[in-house]
Amino acid sequence: KKMLANPSVVRLNVAMGLRCWTHVAVSTFLPLLLVRAGYSPLISGTLLTLFLGGCAFGGISGGALGDRFGHKRIIIGALALAIFPTAYFFTHAGTEPAALAALFLSGAFLIASQPSSIVWAQRAMPGSAGMASGMMMGLSFGLGSIGAALTAALADQIGLDTALLLTTIPLLLSVFVAAATPYPKNMH
Repeated sequence: KKMLANPSVVRLNVAMGLRCWTHVAVSTFLPLLLVRAGYSPLISGTLLTLFLGGCAFGGISGGALGDRFGHKRIIIGALALAIFPTAYFFTHAGTEPAALAALFLSGAFLIASQPSSIVWAQRAMPGSAGMASGMMMGLSFGLGSIGAALTAALADQIGLDTALLLTTIPLLLSVFVAAATPYPKNMH
């Protein structure tokens, strides 16, 4: 009830759910995409590890940058910047150096917004920090998982590579939703 009465929190959840759609789809289907393209399970798993390493780097650096430059600015910037390496990788999937760099940067930018979204939600719901954190961690990834299921269904119709490339569309939408979401007053 408290969340639904707070349009800022609802919009932020939508933005982070759209971001998680891309993140969960990449995490789930990257190994399958690579194995189908002829790469070994070892190489496919290694590239997934590279993506997740980028996520870890992005989470740490995104949190630090959010504290320094403002949480909304980092969320919008990270979401926008995630579009390009994600799209590049899915149009050049493989082990070439540029593709590997794009995959790492995709993970980094996709997760860089996560720490700031938690802080934002906590500030938008004073007195409910645990609930706010749970929404940014649990609800947004749950929404992203629903999106990933839609990606799977679409992949059955148009192919996995194209369906994964199309996950940049929810990411683009997340930029606009986050930009249109008011940040709690008297914060940076």
